[in-house]
Amino acid sequence: MSGRKNCCLAKKALCSANGLAWAFRNEKAFRNETAALLFALALAIYMGAAAASVLRVFLACLLPMITELVNTAAEAALDLLAGPIYREEVKAAKDMLSAAVLLSLIVGYGYSLLVIFF
Repeated sequence: MSGRKNCCLAKKALCSANGLAWAFRNEKAFRNETAALLFALALAIYMGAAAASVLRVFLACLLPMITELVNTAAEAALDLLAGPIYREEVKAAKDMLSAAVLLSLIVGYGYSLLVIFF
């Protein structure tokens, strides 16, 4: 594992691309958030937003996607650590991860709507 820590930037970028591709293939929420990003960008362009505003919409829409990636990775780690046995602490952790995704959706898309329409 220590070999990966000091590997070149190209290999790290490939690992990141693999993570994005895995999330897109396996996580419906990530696909939905990708579609929402594309829709928000199209809407901003259609509404005649300036290039800087379109960039703000893009960056704001990345927030839910980033949070979804963290949520997915953390849930996978929790499942591996906890195993098949139900634990209230694991449920609470997953609920908090879900709440983080919800808040990021509100902030990211709410800000995007403000940029587009106001």
